[in-house]
Amino acid sequence: MSDIIEKIGKTLQEQAIPAARRLQALVSHVVVIIREKAEEMGREISKPPPYVTRTKVAADRAENHMYSPVPTAQASETVSKVMQRLARLPSAFDSIELLFVTDTDQKLLGVVPLSKLLVATPQMAIDNLMNRDITRVTLTDPPEKVAEVALTHPMPAVPVVDERGCLLGAVPAHTVFKIMREEHIQDMDRLAGIWRHSDQALSAIEGDPLRRVIDRLPWLIVGTAGCVLATGLMATFESTLRTDLAVAFFIPGIVYLADAIGTQSEAIAVRGLSFSRTPVPQLLKGELKTGFYLGIALALVVFPFIWLTFNASLAFAVSIALICASSVATSIGLLLPSILSRMGKDPAYGSGPVATIVQDLLSLLIYLSVISLLIS
Repeated sequence: MSDIIEKIGKTLQEQAIPAARRLQALVSHVVVIIREKAEEMGREISKPPPYVTRTKVAADRAENHMYSPVPTAQASETVSKVMQRLARLPSAFDSIELLFVTDTDQKLLGVVPLSKLLVATPQMAIDNLMNRDITRVTLTDPPEKVAEVALTHPMPAVPVVDERGCLLGAVPAHTVFKIMREEHIQDMDRLAGIWRHSDQALSAIEGDPLRRVIDRLPWLIVGTAGCVLATGLMATFESTLRTDLAVAFFIPGIVYLADAIGTQSEAIAVRGLSFSRTPVPQLLKGELKTGFYLGIALALVVFPFIWLTFNASLAFAVSIALICASSVATSIGLLLPSILSRMGKDPAYGSGPVATIVQDLLSLLIYLSVISLLIS
């Protein structure tokens, strides 16, 4: 019996040693592969963002939207002389909304609307028809300024001058509308995170997965920190929640409505800040009133349902919290984009995770504070 056991032991030993060696070799091979992959990941992480190759779009300027030549005249000329001279010109003008009045050095003095020119007496001097209160742009001004000038100084065409004030051309009305549409689309694209002219945005969707993780993770960490703060806030009001479990039922609704109202304000602010010249405090006052009225409207909708389902005290508390949270949400939605705009940043980024976290935390704090004051 002992011989049989000894033979079995020798056989197992003879088979186990090669198996152990093969396992050791396999483990060593796996360790080498893991080490190589780890080094490769480290090299990828240390690389700069791999921007996707695209045709670069030059910085847009008023020069790119200017039409030239345009009809011009001097202030001392008569209407008949100007009309005869313009009629003899061999080619049509690219912009005919205005007659641009210049001096002998081609410096812009004013404009005459075409409608005035057509009904004026032939011997009337151009100087008597000229509007001197005009605003102009230069070749290097951005298209946003062209649209702003057209809106704030109602003109069918925006004159373009050089650094000396000499007339170079004009941006006609149909081009101004095109600029406004393009800028609006760009703002909406940036708001949605799909700005088509950004290499960085293309890299974010087409780049290496590891680089995308590194680009996105910080914002998720910010969101995680907000979740931790929200949890701590809920724990602070634990006694309030223990008093009436129904209080917790309305937390998702309050947070959602405040966030939705804030998102509306952000979208409107991103679109309007490019054109509005109204001071931010005045805009903020209007948004506070807007949020207050929205909160009242929503409170009137939910109040009867909460009253019939639960009780009048809870319905009143939820309504008050909703009014306050709505007012704060519209203010945050306006302030964050305007602050970024003053810092020289793209105001569309004000609708990102920071705005969402701030709105959620403030609406949660407002709701639980109102509940603790009115019900607990």
